[in-house]
Amino acid sequence: MRIESMAVYTAELEYAGKAYAFAGGRSHTVFTSTVVALTTDIGLTGYGEVCPCGPNYMAAFSQGLPSCLEVLAPAVIGEDPRQVASINAHMDQALTGHSVAKAAIDIACWDLLGKAAGLPVYTLLGGLLSPAMPLHRIVPLADPREMEASLRQYRSEGFRHIQIKLGHEVEADIELIRTLGRLKQPDELWIGDINAAWRRDQALRFSTALEDIDILLEQPCAGYEECLSVRRRARHPVKLDESLNSLADVQRALRDDAMDAMALKVSKFGGLTRSRVIRDVCVDAGIPMTIEDAWGSGIATAAYAHLAASTPARALLNTTDLHNYNTSQLASGGPQVSDGRMILSDRPGLGVEPDFSALTLHEVFE
Repeated sequence: MRIESMAVYTAELEYAGKAYAFAGGRSHTVFTSTVVALTTDIGLTGYGEVCPCGPNYMAAFSQGLPSCLEVLAPAVIGEDPRQVASINAHMDQALTGHSVAKAAIDIACWDLLGKAAGLPVYTLLGGLLSPAMPLHRIVPLADPREMEASLRQYRSEGFRHIQIKLGHEVEADIELIRTLGRLKQPDELWIGDINAAWRRDQALRFSTALEDIDILLEQPCAGYEECLSVRRRARHPVKLDESLNSLADVQRALRDDAMDAMALKVSKFGGLTRSRVIRDVCVDAGIPMTIEDAWGSGIATAAYAHLAASTPARALLNTTDLHNYNTSQLASGGPQVSDGRMILSDRPGLGVEPDFSALTLHEVFE
């Protein structure tokens, strides 16, 4: 089996809420998604999707992804998509960095691998170990009354894992969590996501003031060393996200005992091939993971959901249903959500089919 062509599509995903806001004054209502379709000489087509969370969250720019894919196309056309390690090596030879663009191709290759084998991708990634994956829902940064209303709504929908965006003045965030904390149920997991906004003294002041409230602190500071300092002195467990951008970063964090949990965003690490290695390293080290991505619709959600579903339950902190954060869908057949959990079908590959009426064709490479 060989890749004969690669088609690149884009689409605008409108956030279903008022605004997706987080620390640093960052706020977005529309996200640009990029979908890759790899067609093979035996008639199978595989799909991958990546969608940066705006231009100021991660080292990826949506409008630049088609240009990266134009460079990568000659490196993968003519190759066997089932040989995922070889495909990644060809991409690295053609283009340094730009993991998010490479992730779109890598995910499409895994979709093809599953379809060619007649198996769901989770089987190929290790088997179905977490069939009903716990979901977290994000409470965006807003007026405290709006945030409380979101929290109550998600709880009524069955979500027991809540990620609360922080980023007001530290004193205001302390008061916010103190107020919301009165609503916390014993079976709920709360994560305070600072998105790298605080200095270490601010993070420690927050943790000391709220030591009686059970909450994880996610990426309290911008720098790795700052987060490590907070991890060693805080009253709460620390989860890392933005500080981790490669397997080497994860290995360093494990050596330094820098984290109690981590966020594994599949596109940031270059796709499923590399994310699987990082997942397995963390499983062995006893580090629970939120397995997710920065943003996306049904294809992106399906990709990380297959990785999450093949993760031992003890190592899967949670995942999320990003396709339900948007007002429209780019694919059908995606993961199903019920009572705060997500379930995959047993269809081959990722199990999703794009809705081409919702996509704009950018270019076809042959």
